[in-house]
Amino acid sequence: MSVARLFVVNALVRIAAAASGQLFAFLLAERLSARVGVGAGLVGLLGACYFVTELFGAPFAGRVADVRGQRRVLGYGPIFGAACGLIGALAALGSLGVGLLVAVLVVARTAEGLSAACTVPTTLTLLSRATDGDAVRRTRVTGAFEITSLLAMIAGYAIAGVAWDARGAQAFLVLPAIYGFAWHLVGRVREAEPAVVAADPSVLRLVRELAHERGNVAFGIAWLAVNAVVGVWMQQAPYLFKLPSRSPTQALVGGFSGSQVGQIFAAWGVAFLVGMSLWSLVGARVGRRRTLGVALVAMLGVVATLSLANHGAGQWALGLAMAFVLIESGFTPAALAHLADVTGAHDASRGAAMGLYSLLLGTGQLVGNVVGAPFAARWQMDGVLLVTALLAAIALAGVARMASGSRSAPQPHG
Repeated sequence: MSVARLFVVNALVRIAAAASGQLFAFLLAERLSARVGVGAGLVGLLGACYFVTELFGAPFAGRVADVRGQRRVLGYGPIFGAACGLIGALAALGSLGVGLLVAVLVVARTAEGLSAACTVPTTLTLLSRATDGDAVRRTRVTGAFEITSLLAMIAGYAIAGVAWDARGAQAFLVLPAIYGFAWHLVGRVREAEPAVVAADPSVLRLVRELAHERGNVAFGIAWLAVNAVVGVWMQQAPYLFKLPSRSPTQALVGGFSGSQVGQIFAAWGVAFLVGMSLWSLVGARVGRRRTLGVALVAMLGVVATLSLANHGAGQWALGLAMAFVLIESGFTPAALAHLADVTGAHDASRGAAMGLYSLLLGTGQLVGNVVGAPFAARWQMDGVLLVTALLAAIALAGVARMASGSRSAPQPHG
């Protein structure tokens, strides 16, 4: 599959997944507005269902892709995603009690977790193979991949907000259409893939090999913690924003329309996009580990400035937070480029190796859901910001322990 077509398929899946997460949060905020703490817990539960499925499914989806071909497994992702949209629409449009509603939504989120498990390892594997032997191109391609992914997420947030305000629960019907188009594009690819190499069937053996390589455990800790931050914000923030009543003590809690929530995430996404565009140009010269550290310090800056904004500091605090977002955006392209470097030594099992790091991604976002839910239930947005600061500090400690002689340093061309 060409890199350009891979970007388009990935973008469509990201649009649908981002819209889906928003719609689930909106639905719970509407149905459980009188029980904020219960709603925050259920948001965390649904997120956990998604990430547990991705966590266990990604390594094995990657292994299947190593043996049977990346394109075939990539095509499974939109199928599971479309199932999520259809089940979600059934739950949202029906008159279900809270217990049955939650049960149906759990099934829907589990299906979407399978979609991510099939999509993430195969996408990263194909990009990794396309950039073998060229560290500068790899940094730029991973940066461009994240830029297109982020644009897609912004579009997904906007679509979810506008569709919810216009059609309410019927907005869920948009999801199968988007996933269906992604599946159509994957199915139209007919060009030959690289020869599939017989892979060692032991995923556990691969885990041991990667764990013994210098710097990988510390990098894994940082990767896990940052994805826990993503899990907290993607699940809890839309729910807190969408609560019907504004909080008298926290400016970032309650009273926002669906469109306004989409605009908030879009503003963050644009800042992140601009930052990644800049980092994709200079990241290879700065070095992977240094970029990771600078980005995490900036994440703590985002927490500090949003805390001020949440307690009435005004627009200047939000503007400063966006400036810090520009800097923190360097983490993801640097981490993915480092990941591609590490898995390059395991070409026969590269899909499974990418799946293992996707496992860390899913584990991190699962941890974010489990840890973030009680913080959000108890302290609302203050709790989200507090747990973000704790996780950023853990990630920074992981990056600090990465050996300076590891592969995080830029490699010469060729």
